[in-house]
Amino acid sequence: MTVQMKVEDFVCTAPATATLSGMNNCIREVDMPSAIDFFVQNSRQIIKYGTPYRLKKMNGLGGLLLLGLISSAEGYFRSILSGALDICPVCKSTAAEKQINLGGALWHGKEEFRRSAFEHMSFASSKELKAATNGFLGFELKGSVFNSVLKDFDTICHLRHGLIHNAGILPGRNAVQIDIQSYSKPVEIRIDYAFLQNAAATLESLVFTLNRALFSEMCDRWAGAWRQRSDWKPAEEVRKFMQIWDIFACETELAIRPDNVNITPATCMTKVKAEHNI
Repeated sequence: MTVQMKVEDFVCTAPATATLSGMNNCIREVDMPSAIDFFVQNSRQIIKYGTPYRLKKMNGLGGLLLLGLISSAEGYFRSILSGALDICPVCKSTAAEKQINLGGALWHGKEEFRRSAFEHMSFASSKELKAATNGFLGFELKGSVFNSVLKDFDTICHLRHGLIHNAGILPGRNAVQIDIQSYSKPVEIRIDYAFLQNAAATLESLVFTLNRALFSEMCDRWAGAWRQRSDWKPAEEVRKFMQIWDIFACETELAIRPDNVNITPATCMTKVKAEHNI
């Protein structure tokens, strides 16, 4: 008996009926460490998984792991910006007229609503990262310490665009903005072991550079601009400094640094006060 075919049956078979379920099994509450610790833990787990053998066995694995690394960096950017916004009155003044996402505010509640200020941002380029730090924190990413690493970050973001939005094929508008040779056919992005390692090092360099620079800026503000405000209370200087320390200090790294006995909030605060003649 001949089965009557529809026109659309000629190109592919009809899909099976599917219903998305099990969402709650994919979500769990976690206790968040500092932004820098969360980045370090996530990114190093990803790199550990990306062995040469696994990357050779599965062509697309390198791209997936690169996306994981980029996601870890973006998570750091959102967390550190919201953390600085929470403790710094200069940041609050700078960001006072910014708008936030209502859904994010409702989800996070009054204790964490500041995080919603950055949930609409993709941080998929150095331009967006610069706009966020300047527009919300009043801090510019400028100078030689940022120039090179931000350029490499943009290259990684161009690859990201192809991996996420174009099934791993590098779009032309992204291709012309990075230093690669021309091709006559479509170009597939294949991330090998060496490039994955380099990309991880680049993202870590950017995150650590930003973390150090913002920490230094917050310390300067603690020693200067914060003390000039009418709501400054001298008795709370240690508590205020500890807020900065808790947000920026990398406990994962501190635990293995050979000179960690000398790296404490108290010694750091003493150095900051000495530099500002307090």
